[in-house]
Amino acid sequence: MIRLVHIELYKLFSSARTYMTLAIGVFLMLIINLGLYTDGEKIFDFLLESINEYFLVQGKVVNGYLITYLALNTLWVHIPILIVIVAAHIFSSEFEMGTIRLLLTQPISRRHLFFAKLIAMIVFNTCFMLLVSLAAFIPALLLFGKGDVIVFIDGIQFVQEATFMGRLIYALLFATLAMIAFSCLSMFFGLVFKNTLTSILLSLGLLIMFTLLQKFIFGIFSAWQPFIFTYHFAKWQMFFVNDIPVASILSSVYFLTGMCLVFILLSWVKFEKMNISE
Repeated sequence: MIRLVHIELYKLFSSARTYMTLAIGVFLMLIINLGLYTDGEKIFDFLLESINEYFLVQGKVVNGYLITYLALNTLWVHIPILIVIVAAHIFSSEFEMGTIRLLLTQPISRRHLFFAKLIAMIVFNTCFMLLVSLAAFIPALLLFGKGDVIVFIDGIQFVQEATFMGRLIYALLFATLAMIAFSCLSMFFGLVFKNTLTSILLSLGLLIMFTLLQKFIFGIFSAWQPFIFTYHFAKWQMFFVNDIPVASILSSVYFLTGMCLVFILLSWVKFEKMNISE
């Protein structure tokens, strides 16, 4: 089993696709930092213009902690898009290259092979989130320094400098779980349709559709929000409100964990019953 995991990790991190995805993620974070370094003060002066008559804002409004928070808001769109490019390819590539028949005829357990690929996918997600977070955090800290953070969630929230790092770590752990859940969905599509492009399009189609539903949902349909995975993806932001809604965050953790388990189980059943001729 350990040898299979090593092989799958070697295959994953020998692919140009993997490094291009990581490079794009890092590049996006650096571009955001550069853009806010040049125009950040003007943007936030405009945003805070309406509240300056009610609040006395002192110190550096634009600081490294705020830039990190803003950069990671791309979690909604850019990060899932990049992650799914690799996650969908883990199984579907075996069908596209015709190596699945060779794998299934080897004297190795399908269960071991399946979980080796699953572990490789989880390792990639973790590495991606860590690398992108560092690419957002380190340049922002060097360019802008530390400071309290003003967050516009349910009004205006003021996050103290001393508490920011703890909140950020918990938010990133939650976001990593969310991305693993989305990758499990994409992995399942890869097994069912045996085509990387189809899997990516279906995964991103659901992401876009559910995001739109979440944004424009109203009336009786609001009761369906807890069943939309993008609704739970957004809960990472709740770590940056003054009173963290622990119960609400835990319900999202349970939902995302359940989503992982459901699609892992469906993928495992599909893989276990697969004929060599497929």
